[in-house]
Amino acid sequence: MRGRRQSPEERMPLECLRKPWRMPRMSEWTARRILKEIADPERRREILEVFWREGEEQSRHLALAHLAKALRFREQTLRQAPAARKAELLASRIGVPELDEALEQALMTYHTSKARDLMAVLLDRWSVPHDHGLIEAEEYRVPAEEEIDAAVDVAKGEFPPRDILLYLATAGLLMGEGVPRWREAAWPVVDRRLAAGIDS
Repeated sequence: MRGRRQSPEERMPLECLRKPWRMPRMSEWTARRILKEIADPERRREILEVFWREGEEQSRHLALAHLAKALRFREQTLRQAPAARKAELLASRIGVPELDEALEQALMTYHTSKARDLMAVLLDRWSVPHDHGLIEAEEYRVPAEEEIDAAVDVAKGEFPPRDILLYLATAGLLMGEGVPRWREAAWPVVDRRLAAGIDS
């Protein structure tokens, strides 16, 4: 007399039935989150003012159109407003997904305009070829998480830790879009340092 036939699932080893699970090593850093959680009010204002003065024209135009519609202002009136006023209005809408492109542009413009000394120090530390903070090579080795973490300790003797984390989160966001290793290496460092305290 034969026993009950086992189903394919019953014949498989138990470990094959378990779904692999990994503890998340990093969180997602969007431009909105970077500006809200890492940039303090003074740095956020500076970033947004630089955007209105030096940002890509198309991004500024789209941001202006959004603000005019959302706040019920005439676009011409907003266009003539000083950069500080437009930065204030943009900051008031920082949580709106439609402004993601403008906020990413703001972060990029700020770093390539005002934070090149910081970027140069870190890129030197990682042996990434650059022209005063602007990466010039098509191909280069992305630093490992441990190298990024060690560079933070060196750079914070020269630069505010908040500015360093601002750059790392931005590098992961912008450069990580084409080279995911930037996010995998930089964002866990940002998460860990923030959890320990901005000055750690």
